[in-house]
Amino acid sequence: MEIKDILNRSTNLGRPIIKDAILRLLMNKLTWILILILLLPPILGLWAYTNEQDERQVQELNGDKIYYYDTNAESDLIGSPIHENVRETFIEISNVFLIKFIGVLMAIMFASELINEEFNKKTIQILRTTPIRPLEIILYRYIAGVVCMFSILAVTSLIYYVVTMMNAGLYGIKEEWDVLFLVIKLLLLESIAYIGIFILISVHFDRPFFLGIIYWMLWEMIVSGGNYQQITVSHYLNSILFKGLENMNWDVITEDFGLIKSAGNETIDLVTEPFTAAMIIAILALVTIGISARGIERRQF
Repeated sequence: MEIKDILNRSTNLGRPIIKDAILRLLMNKLTWILILILLLPPILGLWAYTNEQDERQVQELNGDKIYYYDTNAESDLIGSPIHENVRETFIEISNVFLIKFIGVLMAIMFASELINEEFNKKTIQILRTTPIRPLEIILYRYIAGVVCMFSILAVTSLIYYVVTMMNAGLYGIKEEWDVLFLVIKLLLLESIAYIGIFILISVHFDRPFFLGIIYWMLWEMIVSGGNYQQITVSHYLNSILFKGLENMNWDVITEDFGLIKSAGNETIDLVTEPFTAAMIIAILALVTIGISARGIERRQF
C-alpha cells in the first residue's frame, strides 16, 4: 500500500524534490572540482593528438579514410589500424580513472551531500514532521544522485571517447561505438550501486565521507581482488566489462581483470554473466534504499 501511495504522489512530490536535489549537487563546489579533474585527460589527449598527426598513414575504403601507424611508431604497431590500439587506451582510462576512481569519489560526495547535509542543517527533522514518508525522503534523493552522477560521467565518457579516437579519424570513431556504449552501461550500473551504498552509510553514520573512503579502499579495492570478490560491486562491474570485451572478440583473459580465485595450486575463473551481474546490482540498490529508509525512520534526532 505504501508503494502505491508513493507512486500516486510521485508527480507532485517527486519531481520538485529530485530537481532541488540535482541543483544542490550541481551548485556544490566539490562537484566542479571533480569535473575539472575529469577534464584533465581530454586536455592531455588533445595535446597528444596535435603531436601525433604526422605519424599516420591513410588509406581510403569505400569513401572512408582509415588511419594506420607509419614507420615512426613502435615496431609492433607499424601498419596496424590506429583505432584498434587507441580503443584500448580509452578502456584503460575509463576503467581505472573514470569508473574506479572519480566515479566512486563522486558517489561518496553526492550521497554525503544528499543525506548527511540534511542532518547537519537539521532539515531532516522538518521533513520527518511532514506527511513525506522515510522511503520518499531516500528514494527521490537516490534518483537525483543517480541521474546527476550518471549524466556527468556519461558526458565525460563521450568526451574521452572522441578525444581518444580522434587520431583514428571519423571511421575509427564510428567503428568502435560498441566500446563507448559498454563503458556508459558500466557507468550507469556503477551509479545505481554506489549511490545506494553510500546513502546507506550516510544515514547510519556521522562521518559518511570518511567511512565511504574506508569502504572503498578496504572493500572495493582489496577484497575485490581476492577469493571473496563476489561480495563486492567491483566484481560485477569487472565481469560485465570482461564479457563485453570478449563478445567484441577482444583478446582478454580473466587474470587481467582479477576475476579468479585460488584453490590450492589451481585458479578458478569467477566471471559472472552480465545479466546476472546487472540483476544483483539492481537488487543491491533496492536493499540499500529499503534499509536506508528504515534507518531514517528509526534514527533519533
